[in-house]
Amino acid sequence: MRSWSSPSPNRGGVCRVPGDVRGIVLHSIEGSLEGALRTFARQGGLSAHYAIDCGGTVVGIVLEGDVAFHVAAFGNRPALDRTRPAWLVPYDGWFSAVNARSVGIELVGFARTGFTAAQYASLDAMCAGIAMRWGFPADADRVVTHASLQMDRLDPGDGCDWDALWGAVWTASPGGIGGWSEGDREIVELVWALGADASGVRGWIERLGGTMRRGKRVR
Repeated sequence: MRSWSSPSPNRGGVCRVPGDVRGIVLHSIEGSLEGALRTFARQGGLSAHYAIDCGGTVVGIVLEGDVAFHVAAFGNRPALDRTRPAWLVPYDGWFSAVNARSVGIELVGFARTGFTAAQYASLDAMCAGIAMRWGFPADADRVVTHASLQMDRLDPGDGCDWDALWGAVWTASPGGIGGWSEGDREIVELVWALGADASGVRGWIERLGGTMRRGKRVR
């Protein structure tokens, strides 16, 4: 999975911290990558955190710690609101509540025709990585579609292969990120609070847990 950047000026530089990001929103670009990047580059418009092209290349657009402008629902236009996810905590700031609390991923292509195996492979790894970095389960409650949130949107559409998505998310994170216990999450949050790198914590939790289950003391 190769990656390159095409920064957008359409972002809120709020330096989000662990606990701020609570979910992932999936979109379809409904066109080409080039066209989307031109749109994202226009000052005062839309953006997302990432786009994934048909070959699986990931394009970084807005840093995860910043807010991207990818969903209008649950902001100052309540007529657009569809289904409020349980993780969407109250928010009355300048951004929509969804933008303030999520990472937005755009899939290059069209909702009616679906997406490629390479896109799913990159998307699966991204969902697992984002959930690990921000400390939430990568499950069907936290990885949602634009259409599920906003009345006037249909993306990523019926062409999205959800079986392929969930199957590879669990492959990318053995045991499933959704299998984290409250204790696991507390450990990750503590490591983050200390300013340390929490990316390898889950692996140590699994190794220690496996050792303890075999009846051996861990020193």
